[in-house]
Amino acid sequence: MRSKQTILIVDDIKENIDVLVELLKKFDVITALDGQSAIDIALQEENIDLVLLDIMMPKMNGFEVCKILKQNPKTTNIPIIFLSAKDKRQDIEKGFEAGGVDYIVKPFNPNELLSRVGTHLELRGYQKDLEARVKEEIKKNLDKEQMIHQQAKQAAIGELLMHIAHQWKQPLSTLGSINILNKARVEEGVLPTLEEFKKSVEKSEELIMFMSDTIETFKNFYKPSNENENYFIYECVLNILSIVEATFYFDNIHIYITFIEEEQTYGNVNEFSQVIFSILSNAREVFRLRKTEKPEIHIRIENQKISIRDNGGGIDALLIDSIFLPYIGSGNSTGIGLYLAKNIVEKNNGIITAANTEDGAIFTIEFITWMD
Repeated sequence: MRSKQTILIVDDIKENIDVLVELLKKFDVITALDGQSAIDIALQEENIDLVLLDIMMPKMNGFEVCKILKQNPKTTNIPIIFLSAKDKRQDIEKGFEAGGVDYIVKPFNPNELLSRVGTHLELRGYQKDLEARVKEEIKKNLDKEQMIHQQAKQAAIGELLMHIAHQWKQPLSTLGSINILNKARVEEGVLPTLEEFKKSVEKSEELIMFMSDTIETFKNFYKPSNENENYFIYECVLNILSIVEATFYFDNIHIYITFIEEEQTYGNVNEFSQVIFSILSNAREVFRLRKTEKPEIHIRIENQKISIRDNGGGIDALLIDSIFLPYIGSGNSTGIGLYLAKNIVEKNNGIITAANTEDGAIFTIEFITWMD
């Protein structure tokens, strides 16, 4: 950390600079004899805290220098004090209009100059400290955001693996039955006919292919994709239902879907799939926690719009206004699925809302169609 603050003095008269350098010797001082040199120094130096700027200089006056520094993002926050013999009211006003924070008329009182310089350097110190704190908080928030995304991904992968396990349960049971039957026949000395053996192999291949397709669906679900495309919402929903149907059937959850969709939606279909998956998984978890009798999910799809309604008892009145905040949720263990769902929907020019119905919750997603 620097022990001294840095002041850039800009004046085309060397004797004026010498006086200021001596007066401000407790600070780090950099000098420039013309406007362009001052601009070059300000852009190159990282730690200039204040500029003392003369107005009447050849080629480029102080007003022009100030405007250029204020227009550059790198130097826009550096406070500039005009130090000039021009003492007319319109000159002083012009200095403030150009972006100066103060205006000192020559000849100046040394104590007054030191006092004003000290005040603006103190303010500059507070400003830089605040900027550093803001950068630190932004970094913390980014780290937190990454952690939330990672936790959400892990939770969703665990959910998907559970669905795959349910999808595989019946095929594995059937494969086991085929093998047990063939083994028993061989042990009894009853060899299968060629036709029976062929059917047994074909059935096994069919089951293995089904299980392989399940894994492929799982891989595609989380394949990174930054490409947007036109897609039908109902096709996307049907793909998700093909993943979760075995689990929902096992939990005796009935899903009803209706759609009137003639226009496609433009966006990232892979990300949208994750949103639907998150809402459905959230509903299933609510059913489980509340032991809902005859659990149902009703999905309605229109052009660029989908609503997902359940009969799980609704969202707690204390949580409904913060349902999309991280670690809130409406019943699942992490509470981050809906938070990321909101981020994804808004990223794809959509709006997601949550409300309560007579017997449950309803989530609505609507995408905005931009007109040329």
